[in-house]
Amino acid sequence: MMRGHKCTFNKQIREELLDDAVAEIIVKIVSNPKFASIMQEKINMKVDTSEIEIEIDNYQKELRKSHSTKFKLIEEIDNLDVDDKHYKRRKQDLDDRLYRMYDKIEDLEGQLIEAKVKKETIEAEKLTGDNIYKVLIYFDKLYKVMNDVERRQLIEALISEIQIYEEKQLNGQWLKSITFKLPIIDEDLNISLDNDEQVECIALIQRVKS
Repeated sequence: MMRGHKCTFNKQIREELLDDAVAEIIVKIVSNPKFASIMQEKINMKVDTSEIEIEIDNYQKELRKSHSTKFKLIEEIDNLDVDDKHYKRRKQDLDDRLYRMYDKIEDLEGQLIEAKVKKETIEAEKLTGDNIYKVLIYFDKLYKVMNDVERRQLIEALISEIQIYEEKQLNGQWLKSITFKLPIIDEDLNISLDNDEQVECIALIQRVKS
């Protein structure tokens, strides 16, 4: 997990304290009624795979047609009259067409596999996202019963980047911003800390690109 100002982080703030500071921010976010509503909407949202399903259907139709053509070509070759004076030429033409058909079938099968993998990836990402949203909703309860190692793993599973100030702020905070590993909300959300200062979580919107 990346952090801003790594050189000062090791000297000035322990990792456990940083985790607790991040956890405090997350707890304040998830306790916001607006946040809970947004998370539930995201969990209930159905992933749109209609476009890739149409693509898969088209590949399957094209494959059926190609296999049908292949069988017809094989049948024509089997039924050729060996006594026909053009037998060799006709067989060569049919063999060439059959060879090209096998190439086409191979390409279509590859495209079909890629399309199916793409659909599975879309669905898997939705499932992963849902799990993370659910973890966020119950974050406070989970965090309380975890040991330090489990807490660190949980933070790393949710957060991709933490930016900290070079110096501790007057309100006692080190955190400048945190970035989640997937889109959480579509707008900035201000959170009130214990001393009533406002910290703006400015980087909650974008997913980290691999």
